[in-house]
Amino acid sequence: MIMNTLETFLDAIAATRKVWLLEAMTGMFAMLEDADGNSYIPIWESEALAKKAAVEDWEGYEVTEMGFSELAVWLKELTRDEIDIAVSPEKDGEIMAIASSNFRKWVKPLSDDSYHEEPEEDGDDDFDYGDGWAEQW
Repeated sequence: MIMNTLETFLDAIAATRKVWLLEAMTGMFAMLEDADGNSYIPIWESEALAKKAAVEDWEGYEVTEMGFSELAVWLKELTRDEIDIAVSPEKDGEIMAIASSNFRKWVKPLSDDSYHEEPEEDGDDDFDYGDGWAEQW
């Protein structure tokens, strides 16, 4: 049953090249945690399913879409942060988890290069550290 659900999910997002998420505020997405403390970002294959999930703890969250180009970059960050993906979580708390690194391997070949992140403001450190008393990280 789980494999059929995963195949259906992957087929649906491959056709549209996007996923749907719930966003509390810009850049702050709904998350789940299991009993072992593992974190997951829930994603859905359609806007309708994501809207249906925006209740209870997620009431007031906005449904937002993310294309594969951005998703591929984001999954790299999630892998680094040890956050995985929960595929279309059910209201009863059951989730189908996919490791972010594995999901990125599947998404990356289907993405294009249309998404580019803005450089972070704090990435360039112009502070004068003097003559060797401190080094940039």
